[in-house]
Amino acid sequence: MTSMTKHTLVDCFSLRARIGWQGLRSDEFKTEGPYLVTGVDFHNGRVDWDDCYHVSVDRYEQDKGIQLRENDLLVTKDGTVGKTAFVVDCPEQATLNSHIFLVRSKDGSVEPEYLYYVLNSQIFTDFMKNILTGTTIKGLTQRNFYKFVFEAPDVPTQKKIVEVLESIDAVIDKTRDLIQKYTSLMKGVVQDILIESIKDENTVKMGTFANALGGKRIPKGSELTIAKTAHPYIRVRDMTKPKVVELTDDFMYVEESDFHKISRYIVDAGDLIISIVGTVGAVALVGETLDKANLTENCAKIANIKGYSPEFLYYFLKSEYGQKEIASGTVGEVQAKLPLKNILEIKVPVLSMQEQEAVVEKLRIVDEKIEREVQYYNKMESIKVGMMHDLLSGLVDVTMI
Repeated sequence: MTSMTKHTLVDCFSLRARIGWQGLRSDEFKTEGPYLVTGVDFHNGRVDWDDCYHVSVDRYEQDKGIQLRENDLLVTKDGTVGKTAFVVDCPEQATLNSHIFLVRSKDGSVEPEYLYYVLNSQIFTDFMKNILTGTTIKGLTQRNFYKFVFEAPDVPTQKKIVEVLESIDAVIDKTRDLIQKYTSLMKGVVQDILIESIKDENTVKMGTFANALGGKRIPKGSELTIAKTAHPYIRVRDMTKPKVVELTDDFMYVEESDFHKISRYIVDAGDLIISIVGTVGAVALVGETLDKANLTENCAKIANIKGYSPEFLYYFLKSEYGQKEIASGTVGEVQAKLPLKNILEIKVPVLSMQEQEAVVEKLRIVDEKIEREVQYYNKMESIKVGMMHDLLSGLVDVTMI
């Protein structure tokens, strides 16, 4: 166990924020000059200076209390409340917009870097839930923020804890960069392969080689259950991320009935499915564990495919070109919908089965790399959460790590 001291934010940190916009207009934003930091410029706990707007020197000098320094801590106070960024590589002149708290150490008893991790922990999450419960106020007020109570060890121990957590962050950042690199590579490979066919208008409408069959609303009076012996339904939320949708504990089940035997609503392993209501254009392949499952009415399957690989069509529909084709067939002002007839109008490049398989083989390799990195990323995030809990609560002595 680590010896901890209780602190209240008001005792060791000062809070400053811009009072309104002080007459600042969007047409005053510039492409050069002092930086103006907004919450959307926070990326992975840092300020992305390349994304920032700029303002005049006069606007920068208008409020000295919010002129940024190296190692300042920033916290959004409304909108996406509690989003944090630590100021690193601060430009010579930078200031804040009106939706951010500048948190600056007063007495040196708590390191700003240490507080940054506290504010990203369950400790602060629980605090925010408590102050927002039973109120219509959606923001973080200065008065409430100053009441935040947390524990911290002595400064040398704080610095050691920060070093440990920063080392984990460095691994997470590197893994995130790899995922982005492989994802960009994937997009590049798809575009390079497809662009020649598309440029030459060597395309064919999907309706010439496949059908589109919609899902079905769950029968009225059906009993929902978590029993895995019941019948699983695939929803849009189940297919927004994975390439292959497999059965999980999060699935919705309906007690078996004759309704589930209607073939047009049944999917088989390897089928290609697409979301058609709300979140339009999510695509996935059906996994072995969901063979003979049903689709809800917000999804459709592309069936009776002839001359095309479902896996190739999956990669095509996820490509920039494929998503544009889907968007062109999407209708609805209040809620987006992709009619089944418009799916059949989607133009697909003409490639032989051999050419399709060559494309798929290349993309599978990149896909597998992305999946490995995502799994590692999730593992490291889980480790970080556990380490933050143990170190920031004093349950584990940092010198024992």
